[in-house]
Amino acid sequence: MRTSKSRQRQSRTARLALGAAACAASLAGLASAPATARTEPAVNVATPGYLTMAWGRSLWAHGCNPGTLAPGVRTLEQDAQDLKAYGLRGVGGIVVNRTSDTRTCERGVTNATWADLARLQTAYGWSFVSQSMNYTRMTTLTTDAQRYAETGATLAPLAARGHTQAWGAFFYPDDEQDLPAQQMVAKYFAFGRLYTLVPGFNTKASATVFPYTLLTYTPLGGRCNNTALPCYAIKVRNDRITAPPSAIVKALNPRPGQWSVIQMFRFVEGKSGTLGQANAWDCTSPDWRNRWTGIPENYCRNTFLTALAQRDRTVVNVTPAQMATRWGRTPSG
Repeated sequence: MRTSKSRQRQSRTARLALGAAACAASLAGLASAPATARTEPAVNVATPGYLTMAWGRSLWAHGCNPGTLAPGVRTLEQDAQDLKAYGLRGVGGIVVNRTSDTRTCERGVTNATWADLARLQTAYGWSFVSQSMNYTRMTTLTTDAQRYAETGATLAPLAARGHTQAWGAFFYPDDEQDLPAQQMVAKYFAFGRLYTLVPGFNTKASATVFPYTLLTYTPLGGRCNNTALPCYAIKVRNDRITAPPSAIVKALNPRPGQWSVIQMFRFVEGKSGTLGQANAWDCTSPDWRNRWTGIPENYCRNTFLTALAQRDRTVVNVTPAQMATRWGRTPSG
């Protein structure tokens, strides 16, 4: 998530403009490279709605001590176990050059390894899409060669690792996108992710026209929702306030013909640190309104599980590649 206020305003404007157009459509109904082999698994055509549970950057865990995690820190594999208990599989974004054979630290979080991702794929049925080569903001690139190097060029190394559905979606680094970036992404990927801070739903009409926007609801943590408590006034990045479980429940239950994408980052539980510390959180209250996290990308696990228990089991769990196949969206590259 960006830190510059001017970039925040620019991104917010882009989100509102693109998101409004995509939601309106929902309510109403260039570098060359060899193509990468694609797998297109079948989708159950009888299901009324579709759901993708995504994880941004496929981060292994909060903190930079992968050998001994702090109390209350959940790993990506534990998240996969939670999803499996509810009959769901996840879709992770991969930053290729941040992924290696050892767990590394990046800006206060631990990256997953190739082996971690392979285990999620085989043991839990997860699939993975591209989140760029180096996590370079696409709006900073000035040539199509640079844009291709961050987007289409990731498909071959991902396919070589067994991630043959990576073409299903591109997760723009920090959500930043402009017309040249969208044109490049559309050539190699079925859809391009666009964050929303409220639940939004994709339809065939909205997602299969350029720029092939994939509205993605991103519930964030942050300040608590109880104005009578000190946690309501704590300083957090972008002044985020914890997303309510009711919003997640809404996103978990799309109507017939709708496709909902929910993206999380990391879960925490219990309590760590003290109020005012950036890395602290308190998820111990029985009332979700009193829970908070000092870093918005951290979200209280118990709040999420409360919402997950209210999922309509008739909604089918899908990958972006499956929806691209169902809706006839095939990138030209």
